[in-house]
Amino acid sequence: MTIAIRTRAEAAVSPDDLLFPDSFWRSLKQLNSFRFFLAIFFGASLLFTDSLHVLNPAYQGGLWLVAGVYLVSAVGFKVLLASQKLGFSYQLVMQLVTDIVIITLFIHFSGGNNSGLGLVLTVPMAAAGLHPKTRIMLFLAALASLAMLLEQALFALGQGDLAGGDMASGYLRAAMLSVGFFTVAGISHLLAKAMLASARMAVEKERTAIELERINAKVIQDLPYGVLVLGPEGQVVLHNQQAESLLGCPVPNQSTLMNCNPELASLWQGWLNTGNPSAILADQAGAGRLRIRLRELGPDRGEGAVVIVEDMSELEQEATHMKLAALGRLTANLAHEIRNPLSAINHASQLLREDAGQDAAAGRLTRIIEDNVVRLNYLVEDVLSLSRRDRRNLEIISLDAFLPDFIAQFEQTESVSQGVIELEVEPGLKIEFDRMHLHQILWNLLRNAYRHCSRSSRAIVLSAVSVGDMLQIEIYNDGPSIPADMRQRLFEPFYSTDRSGTGLGLYIALEMADANGGQLRCVEQAQGARFRLSAKLQK
Repeated sequence: MTIAIRTRAEAAVSPDDLLFPDSFWRSLKQLNSFRFFLAIFFGASLLFTDSLHVLNPAYQGGLWLVAGVYLVSAVGFKVLLASQKLGFSYQLVMQLVTDIVIITLFIHFSGGNNSGLGLVLTVPMAAAGLHPKTRIMLFLAALASLAMLLEQALFALGQGDLAGGDMASGYLRAAMLSVGFFTVAGISHLLAKAMLASARMAVEKERTAIELERINAKVIQDLPYGVLVLGPEGQVVLHNQQAESLLGCPVPNQSTLMNCNPELASLWQGWLNTGNPSAILADQAGAGRLRIRLRELGPDRGEGAVVIVEDMSELEQEATHMKLAALGRLTANLAHEIRNPLSAINHASQLLREDAGQDAAAGRLTRIIEDNVVRLNYLVEDVLSLSRRDRRNLEIISLDAFLPDFIAQFEQTESVSQGVIELEVEPGLKIEFDRMHLHQILWNLLRNAYRHCSRSSRAIVLSAVSVGDMLQIEIYNDGPSIPADMRQRLFEPFYSTDRSGTGLGLYIALEMADANGGQLRCVEQAQGARFRLSAKLQK
């Protein structure tokens, strides 16, 4: 579907006039130039009447007036043609009616059809064929024919020869001119209609192409992955905002790929030589991976390429979500059934330990059983927490009261010595969050921090401060720093550096933070490890 936009000036013009090609307007301007030439010719004929013998000197005063009017008309038509405020059809009819009247007057005062000036009207009649409506074209040809017949009748009356042979030959010449007018106008009209149909088709195709280009640009901009179209020399012909975001640099059109991303430019050069269509690159920040795919624009790779840039972390995260969703549905149904056997196994292990008494081997075996029961129970709890991450019960939580109680509970449950965890809270901070979600996020983070810290005084620092309209809760431990490659995978499900861990703790914390409109990330730290939970501050 095409969309035609008309300006206020075009609103007074017929729809047909909007589709006339420039060649039609040029023809009308050339006709007006011919009109200037005729006006000057008639003026010269009047000046040199005795030598040229074209016009009747008896009517010289009136002919000067007619020639002046013709010249002024040509100037006025030039102004109208320059502005194009009046439609093509209207200007064409006005000009041709003026030509018919003026030229007929000159024919009459130059001796009638015998002067041969009637042939001059064939030029305006050729222009009459440019009108899109056949009846208007026929009207103009008929008007010129009637003007010739009327002129012949007036000429015959002036000569007083109403029955002579000269009158018959004069009417014959007028009739032949009329036939010529219709013939010239008809042939010109057929040619003009064919040109007009082609012009209208070209305009519609241009509008369709513009509309498709606009739609394509919109679609490309809204794609979830980056797109760059490269020319033969590696210049960027087209790109979307996602490409700039993923590559981490602005990409001006017609700039070379080397100016933006030399590594990608090197990959493109290698693709030209080897044809390897895909590769993996690190993103600009070095925190993720980008998959690069190259496709030929034509049969030859040298003609250009389409570069597709995809964020592998998003693809991997989507795949992980699908896997965990299926796992969550499965384990949620089996969790209660698994807990019952675990409870029975744990109870049986305790009974065996009591019966074994001082038997060291039996005690060691029962501890192995109980440790694995605890680990399996943690795994079940983590998976159940994952399936409940979207069940939020938001409330306003005052951190002044929440955090001290939370730390006291954590120290008692995890047997943490006093002074290992230091609390630093800015007074009066409040957050809208699910209380159980916030409890589990901080619990998972503190458990990891306690596992890797030195367990000396102030080995762990839990702080809460306001930064603008955001609240930041940070948990720092003085253990070893986290390498960059490990930071990229910390929040992946089932990834753990501890053999006894489930690998779901940080992933669950990330998902719960996201479910409450917050953000959880690992902050780069030269010494130790720091995790930051950011959320909207309530005032």
